[in-house]
Amino acid sequence: MTTDSITDNNRTGGILGWIERGGNRLPDPVVIFLYCILAVIAISVIAAAMGTFALHPTQIDAAGNAVVIQAESLLSANNIRRLLVEMPVTFTSFHPLGYVLIVMLGAGVAERSGLLGSAMSAAVSNVPKLLLTPAVALVGMLGNLAADAAYVVLIPLAGVIFAAAGRHPIAGIAAAFAGVSGGFSAKEALNKSRPVSSWRGRC
Repeated sequence: MTTDSITDNNRTGGILGWIERGGNRLPDPVVIFLYCILAVIAISVIAAAMGTFALHPTQIDAAGNAVVIQAESLLSANNIRRLLVEMPVTFTSFHPLGYVLIVMLGAGVAERSGLLGSAMSAAVSNVPKLLLTPAVALVGMLGNLAADAAYVVLIPLAGVIFAAAGRHPIAGIAAAFAGVSGGFSAKEALNKSRPVSSWRGRC
């Protein structure tokens, strides 16, 4: 057995290798979301046909009894009409949508043009492996200055950077997620959530 084959077995072994191989077998995320949507629709149809209901834990009616919540089919006429009528309002009132589309468009152009690849290679070559994890976590903590773009861009980007440095990509994803989530409102730089947290602290 050669040295290269031993190195490949070490990289693909263990729990992280098993997770990576299982993740590679998953379909495209769009297909997964489509399956989830179809499953929710099917469950709603079955629950409505069976007359499934639940009691509201906090609301009571005039008689003092808990309000009954009846299961509704998502394929009913009222729900389909509501979906078609309220869909434009749902998209236009979702404020992060435009920002995420712009960020993803810019990230796609940068990736296809080779900018991200060359920039990541330069960054990895200059950062020691011992400092790669704290560097990714620090960027994640400061990435919230750009609203929620750190969740969209930095987390998958960290996985690619760790893979280019010869480390497991899941470790990079975990480090970036911990930095972004942990530093959402706990970092040195000011952001849009700092006034809200300061106001809550005075209450």
